[in-house]
Amino acid sequence: MQDEFSSFSFGALRKAQQTLNRIHSESSSGKEYDNSYSVEDQRSGGATGKEIPRKDDLHLNESKEGTVFTSRKSKNAPIEITSKRPVSRRRTVVEIEKLEVRDPRFSQLSGEFDATKFQNHYSFLSDMHQGELRMLRENLNRARKLLASSPRDLFPERVAEVERLALAVKRAESSVSRDKREKVEYEALSVVAKDEREKQQKGKKAYWLKNAEKKKLLIKARFDAMTAQGGTRALKKVIEKKRRKLSQKETKSRPSLKKLGRP
Repeated sequence: MQDEFSSFSFGALRKAQQTLNRIHSESSSGKEYDNSYSVEDQRSGGATGKEIPRKDDLHLNESKEGTVFTSRKSKNAPIEITSKRPVSRRRTVVEIEKLEVRDPRFSQLSGEFDATKFQNHYSFLSDMHQGELRMLRENLNRARKLLASSPRDLFPERVAEVERLALAVKRAESSVSRDKREKVEYEALSVVAKDEREKQQKGKKAYWLKNAEKKKLLIKARFDAMTAQGGTRALKKVIEKKRRKLSQKETKSRPSLKKLGRP
């Protein structure tokens, strides 16, 4: 027998040894499981007429700690958990209250939004936007003058500066126009709300504007403000610009031979 083993390679012998060790461990674990039931459990199972769960009725979960029975087919079957699994050393000694990040703008403690208070408290923002627009326009004019008499080595840098200031001026202009539009709309809605309050005091029922009526009211208020500021010419200019924009949109939406794939 020893001569026969000497003819085998070392790798084959090692593989055979590992196979024998695995078979031995499986047989020993099966014996431990069979012996885990006491005589009282067997008697109780026989008295109630219920079958004692077999080993193959449980699903095994192989892990580093060993074989753990994590699930079972019958709800009355016992579950076996290994005692060799180490317990974590982390303990919660003192309960710490979890910090919750809250935005005060959306908190119920801040109350509801009031347009009148907002206009009164933040009316200085429109003045700041107008001052910023004046300053940016002055800087843009100065940068353009420097660009006209700029040497060749500084030309790309000053071109980039002019483009940056031009974008900043456009942003400031949009902010100023938005402030003016919001102010006009707020004043128009305030007049309507005041009239409704007076009518309610005289005995009329409460009435709220519909979305379509509100839209018409705001458009009329904006057009009246444009006429008061720049005259009818400014109003005609805005209407013509809007008309061109709509016509371009309609032209793009029309089917063409190129979109249809025809030559």
